[in-house]
Amino acid sequence: MTRTLYSSTSHRLLGALALAAFAVGCATTAAISDSDFSFKKGSVFDATTPVPFAFEEDASATLVRPLPGSGMPPMISHTVDEFLPLTIAKNECRDCHDKPANIGKPVTKSKAMPASTSHYIKDATGKLQLSGMAFNCLACHAPQAGVVPLVINTSR
Repeated sequence: MTRTLYSSTSHRLLGALALAAFAVGCATTAAISDSDFSFKKGSVFDATTPVPFAFEEDASATLVRPLPGSGMPPMISHTVDEFLPLTIAKNECRDCHDKPANIGKPVTKSKAMPASTSHYIKDATGKLQLSGMAFNCLACHAPQAGVVPLVINTSR
């Protein structure tokens, strides 16, 4: 059985050709501007100061609802400062929103929207109980603030 071994000169030549091809490929790509890396208009190196904002006291009139089927949680239409911190033992959100009998029923303007069925589990008797994992409402829901969005949503 005869084996052909390539000389070290052949390996060097192949390596040099591969390096040259890589360099040519890199030279033809255009550089990306540092202002094209984010939603922020301007350079990523510029220091920006956030625009002050306040949460809307009663945003129920202008509440932006999530797109149906998007899986996005609804925004909170009121401030929550007076309810913090949320714990399993102290959760005032449940006082208004833990109404499983109201799920799927029309909600009048002055009433609170019930928590969705995804927040409930059935107990041993078959009655819906708020899941222990759903006590921290602010993990998914946020108060609606009057801010200009970074990107305008034109899908509505």
